[in-house]
Amino acid sequence: MSPVRRPMGAQRAWPTAISVVLVMAMLAAAMIPWWPVYESGAFIVAAATAIIAGSTIGVLGARLTWPAWTTVVAVFVAYLVLGVPAAVPGRAIGGVLPTPGGIIELLAGAALSWKQLVTIAVPVGSYQALLVPPFLLGLVAATTAVTIALRSRHPSAAVVPPALLLLAGIALGVVHAELGLETGLVFLVTAVAWLVRVGIARRRAISTGRPVEAALADARRVLGASALVAVALVGATAASVTMPAAHRSVVRAELQPPFEPREHESPLAGFRSAFDPEVAERPMLTVSGLPAGSGIRIATLDTYDGIVYSVGGSDGTAESGRFTRVPYRLDQSGTLGTDVDVHVSVLAYSDVWVPGIGRLERITFDGPRAELLADGFFYNDLTGTAAVQSGLATGDAYTASSVAPLAPDRLSELRPGTSVLPPAPDLPDQLSRLLDQWAPASEDPGQRLQALIEGFHREGYVSHGLVDEGEPASRSGHALDRLVELVDAKPMLGDGEQYAVAAALMARSIGFPARVVVGYLPDRADSAEESADGTTVFVSGELQAWIEVQADDGQWVSVDPNPEPRPIPEKEPDQPTVVSRPQSALPPPAERTPVDDLDADPDLALDDRDDGTAPWVAVLLAVLTATGLALLGLTVVVSPFLAIVVAKLRRRRLRRLAPTAVERIEGGWQEFADTAADYGYPIRPNATRAEQAATVGGLAPLVLASVVDRAAFAPDGPAEGDDRLVWDSVDELAERLSAPRTRRERLRAAISLASLGGYAVSRRGARS
Repeated sequence: MSPVRRPMGAQRAWPTAISVVLVMAMLAAAMIPWWPVYESGAFIVAAATAIIAGSTIGVLGARLTWPAWTTVVAVFVAYLVLGVPAAVPGRAIGGVLPTPGGIIELLAGAALSWKQLVTIAVPVGSYQALLVPPFLLGLVAATTAVTIALRSRHPSAAVVPPALLLLAGIALGVVHAELGLETGLVFLVTAVAWLVRVGIARRRAISTGRPVEAALADARRVLGASALVAVALVGATAASVTMPAAHRSVVRAELQPPFEPREHESPLAGFRSAFDPEVAERPMLTVSGLPAGSGIRIATLDTYDGIVYSVGGSDGTAESGRFTRVPYRLDQSGTLGTDVDVHVSVLAYSDVWVPGIGRLERITFDGPRAELLADGFFYNDLTGTAAVQSGLATGDAYTASSVAPLAPDRLSELRPGTSVLPPAPDLPDQLSRLLDQWAPASEDPGQRLQALIEGFHREGYVSHGLVDEGEPASRSGHALDRLVELVDAKPMLGDGEQYAVAAALMARSIGFPARVVVGYLPDRADSAEESADGTTVFVSGELQAWIEVQADDGQWVSVDPNPEPRPIPEKEPDQPTVVSRPQSALPPPAERTPVDDLDADPDLALDDRDDGTAPWVAVLLAVLTATGLALLGLTVVVSPFLAIVVAKLRRRRLRRLAPTAVERIEGGWQEFADTAADYGYPIRPNATRAEQAATVGGLAPLVLASVVDRAAFAPDGPAEGDDRLVWDSVDELAERLSAPRTRRERLRAAISLASLGGYAVSRRGARS
């Protein structure tokens, strides 16, 4: 009789403590990949609480020999009691006591927070219930691992729950190459330490009366497993460090964010409406903290289809169209620029786009709708465009911490960047010729860009088409034809809508990645009102569009192609085109002949031919037309029924010409069953052939069913000629079925749909 195997640490308290400490160390190492997702002290509290609580439940279960259901109940109770203060701290009273709303959010987070976690910008801090995934996984993993370590016959398997927790952190987290080596080494050390601990415990089992061979075998298995785990972890760690980041994929990279910019109108589409005299002086935003002379961005547009410049790609696949939630902050440490904190109060502005400056790091909403706006806030870090699902309204306010870009010293020194933007239409010939005229291709790209901007400043005039205000007519829109009209007109007349789009296309033709920005610029001395404390009030008429080009250092540089407002000269008259005609002597008129004189006399002209038709021909044509239309209508009405008859005839032909005799015999029975079904017999698809024959009634169907069964299931198969006999019997039975019927009943059977559905099942049922 083999001795009973006792759990590790059952003899003394300190082996149990060592086991629990080692398992907790593995769990702590497995939590490291989760850190880049949160980067908050709240995550440390949640992870520590989950590990300690789960380990405590595991120890109590081992000491008190709890059954499995008791352990599960203990985990659920710990989740409810500790979950709110640890995973939803914003819903806890004093940060300790759970509230009913917090418990509801905690329970909902167990099912809903996973997808939200991978569709939100990181780090998320303690936003809403997003700490639930690591807390719940940590609690379950800790309980399972400690239970396995103290109660299982295979304690080395305690490494599995922490390993799964580690993989979950990698899959649900972000690609963070800097933590790859550290995470792998830490988890490797803790896992090997645990497996060595198990091996030592196995060796000690020798002194407890176990056979030496069994104990040594266990020790060898544990040490072998330790070596395999070490090799695997070292290899995985090396791969995570050496593998290019582009080859790595996590769950969040495969999910689409919920905000779709294509569902909202482009900010450039209604550009002219902001300059209507009734709204031009209406205050839109109050902004404090802006650098001197800076404006504020509404949105960045990078997709142009020849008609409208919009955000994020026409097919939704462009990275600039992927918006993520920003509940906590963004890491902009690699961005060149100046740190600024701007406070924005919304006055008459109303749109989904959230005005800002530079690259956003963190945003905090104020006002009565603060929580609603925070929950619906989305951001695209590629373009620096932000949005809220519900849209901004009067009374909303927020504070944004951002990195404002540095202005270039000279445009001529810029070199094109390498960003790939959504494709745009080819530059029209008129714009291409103007670009070559202002900026010859022989110059450097930076010099050409500077010459392009100077050309617009020099040749362009600003007009919003407000004829009532005394401005010359200027058509709105920024489609390609409007851009051609802009450069062809003398003088060049338009506003930011046309100048920005034309400049962006021409800059792209030079080689610069370029996009259009819509926002408010204090570009006129009498427009933006700036108080002594640096607060700027932007009015509707200060709406402007400019461009951004990317330099070779990866930074996007703002460039304003709009000319300064100035008096508009008179339109230059169009130059008429003079068409010269050749000078040639006309020949003398030809002498008239008697025939010509005869033709010219209307009295002597021949009678016109009668183009009309005889009355009987007209009647015949009318009758034929009516008959043709009637036949056409009849054909349309009858065509569905003809299609049914043709389908049945084709089905019968395929069955009768099947490649094998058995298939032809079975096809004969199927034809009989279909005919009976069309005549209204309740043929069941899953019935046997004998049962189907009994449904029809009579001796002949039963005899035919017996013959078909014998031919189908006989070891030697049917005899030669049996298929012809079966089909003759089928035709005879069909005549018997139709003989007592009226002509109307036979017609209804011919066009019945009863036999045209589900007969693949019928064949299987009949053959069974």
